[in-house]
Amino acid sequence: MSLEIQEGGPELQSIADFKKGYVYFLNNFQNIVGSFLQFLSTGLTEANKREILSFRKSLDQELDKSQKKIKEIIFNLDEKHLYAQVRKDYPRYFSRFIEDQNRDDFIQFHLIFEMLRYFYIETKEGWEKLKTSVLNNQFTDLEFQKNGLLNYRILPALEKLNSLEILLKRMSYILQIDNPNALNEFKPTKPKYRDKGTYRLSAVFEESLYDKPKELEPEDTGIEYQADEVIKNHKEKSKDNWKSIKEKVKSGGEPNYIQAYGKYTWNSDQHYFFRYEIDKYQAEKALFKNAISLDSHLGADEQVLRSELIRSMTSIEKKSKSGDDFELEYQNFLKQFFTFCENIILMNMMLPSQFKYVFLFHLGPSHFYMIAKKFLMEVNTGYVHARGNDGKKVIRVIPGEYVKKHVIDYWNEVILPNVGEEKNNLALLKKITELIEEKYKEISKLAIQNYDALDPEIKASKPRETIFRENMNEWMGAANLIVFKRFVKNKSF
Repeated sequence: MSLEIQEGGPELQSIADFKKGYVYFLNNFQNIVGSFLQFLSTGLTEANKREILSFRKSLDQELDKSQKKIKEIIFNLDEKHLYAQVRKDYPRYFSRFIEDQNRDDFIQFHLIFEMLRYFYIETKEGWEKLKTSVLNNQFTDLEFQKNGLLNYRILPALEKLNSLEILLKRMSYILQIDNPNALNEFKPTKPKYRDKGTYRLSAVFEESLYDKPKELEPEDTGIEYQADEVIKNHKEKSKDNWKSIKEKVKSGGEPNYIQAYGKYTWNSDQHYFFRYEIDKYQAEKALFKNAISLDSHLGADEQVLRSELIRSMTSIEKKSKSGDDFELEYQNFLKQFFTFCENIILMNMMLPSQFKYVFLFHLGPSHFYMIAKKFLMEVNTGYVHARGNDGKKVIRVIPGEYVKKHVIDYWNEVILPNVGEEKNNLALLKKITELIEEKYKEISKLAIQNYDALDPEIKASKPRETIFRENMNEWMGAANLIVFKRFVKNKSF
């Protein structure tokens, strides 16, 4: 590790943009690209156009490529896509599943690292070539060469890329990536997981980062994926999948997605789009044919539920139920449960009842599903008990894709018919956001009070961030956190 890398102060100053998040940095870079494009289209004289003619094509291509890559990463950084990718890639990192937020953070941290690393490798090379082209070209207008192209546009972009390089080096140190050439080659990196590691953006800003001893014998994650699978996960796969999806939709006659958009760009982004996997939905739908019983309560004592399960497995009434009967019962349960979720969210956020449907519209079907799934697991309900293929083993599962499909139905049947033009009222959305931000501040204060009330020995045993991470769901509410992630911009989790 070079002396330059070990100096925490200058390093931390150079990555200050990232204190406001990855997207803030990317948006700043996007602004440089956008300003450059505008300058090329409206700010050049005819003489300037002739002087850059020899490399104008490569200049346009690089700017266009940078713009597209930034948009793609910002799209993939959205929590909805990251959450889904973490769940999907979990087996690539760990041999057995354990419900642990820190493991999820580790996977997410590495996925983001790979996206940014790939962006850095390709983009840095392209902008260095642009710099060389400008320096080697014979300009008659030296002011245009020095300031118009270099000082005001190309060098600021390279400066941003240099700060990204420092961030990636600090991230790679946290991930214990041994390859010293990781920032120069497309070969996928292999991180090492530590139970006590902190895998959040905040970790890169620790001044003593390089002084911390590494834990002995970290768990080998056994990663098998290729780099392009991580970096281009959503966009590339969507190209391959949409053809087959469309064919299935045509044959089935029913779309497997919803575009609950408004009139404007601010209410027509990914938060208003939701879909389910047709194949998985069909497989989960088939579970009802072999169902023994359903957990369809809204909260009850575990012993009572266990006794009820035993009775249900032996009762004549249950044995006489068909798969259609079980499925209809589950559908009715979901409708009641979704109403239950609505009421809990509104009560927790202290939102007036007249805001109900416009709030849910902007919350979006994706976040609503995440809340519903979280509630199902917390209340220990929504499980289908069914016989396995061998007829002996009993499986117990929450049919996630089936629930997604009925979230879409719920949106079409309940939410959209009850929200009118107010969904396009930006002032109303800002008012709802302000109320949620106030609630966030209030609950955050309570979380800090809970931390302050802990025994001093507990506080001394772990870093403050770790304690908050471990207790965040309890102190702030798991469903509340999902709402805050959707609406609160400057959140601290």
